[in-house]
This record gives sequence, C-alpha cells and structure tokens, in this order.
Amino acid sequence: MRPSLELKATPCPNPSVPAGVKVGCYRVKPPLIKRSGITGWAVNFAVGCTHGCIFCYADYYNKAFPRRGLEWLVKERWGYYFATPANLGEAIAGTKWHRWAGVEVFMSSMHDPYLPQLAVWARRILERALPAGVKVIVHTRSVLVARDLDLLARHSGNVRLHMSIATMNVLFSKLIEPRVPPPHVRIKVLGEARAKGIRTGASVSPVFPPNKYNPDVYRDLLGIAKALAEAGVEVVYGESLHPRGGNMRYIEETLGFKVDIRNWDYQAEKLFYKALDEYGLKGEWIEERY
Repeated sequence: MRPSLELKATPCPNPSVPAGVKVGCYRVKPPLIKRSGITGWAVNFAVGCTHGCIFCYADYYNKAFPRRGLEWLVKERWGYYFATPANLGEAIAGTKWHRWAGVEVFMSSMHDPYLPQLAVWARRILERALPAGVKVIVHTRSVLVARDLDLLARHSGNVRLHMSIATMNVLFSKLIEPRVPPPHVRIKVLGEARAKGIRTGASVSPVFPPNKYNPDVYRDLLGIAKALAEAGVEVVYGESLHPRGGNMRYIEETLGFKVDIRNWDYQAEKLFYKALDEYGLKGEWIEERY
C-alpha cells in the first residue's frame, strides 16, 4: 500500500522569511520535473522568491496563472509572497528521476533554488537527480550553492552552474535586486566551481538602459566580462530589460523615474558582444520575443 500524501500528514512549513513577506503552502504532485514554456524541462519547488528582484518575469506568470489555492497570496507585491510545498519530501521521493537521464533540466525557472529557505531542498533534489543521470542547469543568484560544490563536482558531467549578474555596480545592484549578494561575491563562487572542475556559465540579465544610477552601460558590461573571464566562465548569455506584468511599475517606483526601453534590445546586444569580445568570451544574446 502506498503511503498517503494527504495534507494532514504533511503540515505546512513555516519558513523564516524577510520582514513583511507573506507565506503560504501548497501540494505538489510528482514528478517534480515538468514542462516549462520558458526553459523546456524545469524543476520548480516554490511560488515566489524572497530575493525581490524588481525586474523579474516570474511575478507576471504567478499572477496571470496562479496556482490553485494561492490566488490570495500572489496578489502581494513581488518579493513579498512565498509558498513552499507541504509534501516536498514525498514529491522528491516519488519522482522517477531516471526517466530524465540525459535530459537537460533547468533548476529553477520560476524562483531561485538556493534561497535560504530552499537550499537544503535543492541539495536533496540534486542528490536524486544527478546520480540518475539528469543533466541539471543550476541557475541562481545566491552564494549558498557554494556549500554544495562538493556534490556538483562529483557529478561534473551532469551539471552546469549558472550565476545571474545584472550589473557590477553595487549601489545599482542593491536597488534592483535588493536581497541578493553583491555581484563580485557571486562571481567568486563561479571561480571556485571552475577550480573544482564544474562547468559554469553566466547570465548577464537584465541589461538596463543607461540611467542616473548606472549611466555607462558599456563600462559596466566590460567590468562584468572581465570578472567572468577571470573566473573561467565558459559561456555567457545576455538579455536586455523586458516588460513583464508589473515589473516596469516596480522599477519606476524603486528608481523614481521611468526607464526608456525603446530600441534598447538591439543596442544592448551590440554592447554585450563588444564587451565579451574584449575578453575572448563565448556568448549568446537572447532576443525579446513578443
């Protein structure tokens, strides 16, 4: 007889979150690997993200297509709602990971997998997925992944560690990604991963147009490219700022002015490749698709 996955057997978790963040919980059915319109295959195991990056697209999807039972929660401002599955342990155990052996899976497309509230679960997922042959792209803005470099190194053929960097400007970073470690600290983790034989990549995203907090975008991109080259990063993806749901309103409220993105995608692409060329980096620009 299979063990019951009823909610009464798995009480809602009560994670420690930043002040003002509302929490909830839900149930998730295995398998944890599911189709994603954004990345193909993905592992998502939370709703919301406590990083609170004001540009993030995930808020749009959470509000447009709310998970049943969390409609009340996702009405909150992005960065101020967070929900985790009550039965996540059972869902991990109930996922037949070997079915995705050799398949590239993104972790995660709708939240950071290495939030303080999720890091222990991220490792448990990787401990099941990597030995089963799943090819995992770990995508994060958190440095907590450094605790698991030993695990990633043991399965270096099946994993790539990607770190997102929007800017090297520390002041600007604190405004647009308020609960994220400084960019140079994140890049340091990429260097540590490469030293252990782990394949690495970076996402320079989003590239904002020039503004009073970060007026010289090309200089900023050169700083990012230099740091990534020194860390031994193998491939770099770039993406400009795109409007998604309420993110432009969040940006305007935070920065105190409207950001003009007209024709910016094309200009940012040229600056991105020019900066990468200066340091011999391989890169790919992700175009906006409306």
